[in-house]
Amino acid sequence: MHIFDESRVRPEEIDSLGHLNVRFYFERVGRAEQAMLAGLGLTQEILNTSRTRMRPVDTYSQFRREQFEGAELAVLGGLLGTEPTRIRSYFEVRNPAEDEIAAVFVITSELTDQTTRVPRELPAELRKANEQFGVLLPEYARPRSLSLDPLRTDVRLADLLARIPEASEFGMTGRRETEILDQDCGADGVLRDDVELMFLMFRREAEGRDPERFGPQVLRTDEGHRFGWAMIETRNIELARPCAGDTVVFLGADVAIAEKSRQSRRWSFVRDSGQLLGIHDTVGIAIDLDARKSIPIPRSIRAEMERGYLPDYA
Repeated sequence: MHIFDESRVRPEEIDSLGHLNVRFYFERVGRAEQAMLAGLGLTQEILNTSRTRMRPVDTYSQFRREQFEGAELAVLGGLLGTEPTRIRSYFEVRNPAEDEIAAVFVITSELTDQTTRVPRELPAELRKANEQFGVLLPEYARPRSLSLDPLRTDVRLADLLARIPEASEFGMTGRRETEILDQDCGADGVLRDDVELMFLMFRREAEGRDPERFGPQVLRTDEGHRFGWAMIETRNIELARPCAGDTVVFLGADVAIAEKSRQSRRWSFVRDSGQLLGIHDTVGIAIDLDARKSIPIPRSIRAEMERGYLPDYA
């Protein structure tokens, strides 16, 4: 595999759980994908000239080892395959000093027209690029709890609204809304590709919070110990992008609950039209933040989770 990005973990990338926040793994992998595409001849200049863009439409990630301030990280990867309009890539974030793999990513990106967002065929030379950057998916990078199979898209906003209550606290489940602002969008009035819809969901809750303590909420066990939910797997399917002025409704529910972990699924819709924008899956594990080890889900938390449990939507 080729090295496409190298960087050090900065203090401002550490979240409320005391480790590198997931968004900064995504930033590193995003830079790595751009570097790989440029190496294949699909530079940003060429994309702009042809009025096209590469847009992630299916992103799977698996987080294997926590990373902390000062760690030197490298992103390696390559191409798993190409289709007429899409490429499928594999990347892994490594900590060479510790000889460990911090996270792995499988990303499907689609070449689209910048104006119409209609898929465009990849350049012929890019479709033959496996010889230069081709890789195979390692066995250790295969999904553990999530699946890479197609997800259900036959879900309706009205049905989920009837079953998912308002969010009672900052977390993965319940209902939330956010308005897409002009500054979130490009000149075409569509949400920019560099703005992650998932993070906009928490914009209202983040107002007034200490900017140095961003990230998941720190909770307490029934015995008073500090714990939090650490993401170990995610998958994000993007179906469409909202426009300026749209109100986006996020509806989240747990669809699988185990002794120490939960699988949560979040759907995003345009409120007025009911258009399904995307589906985001996460698998989180309860960890003791002082011992840095997994723990059984506290009884009181499990009881609250089970009240909004929707296993039929898994």
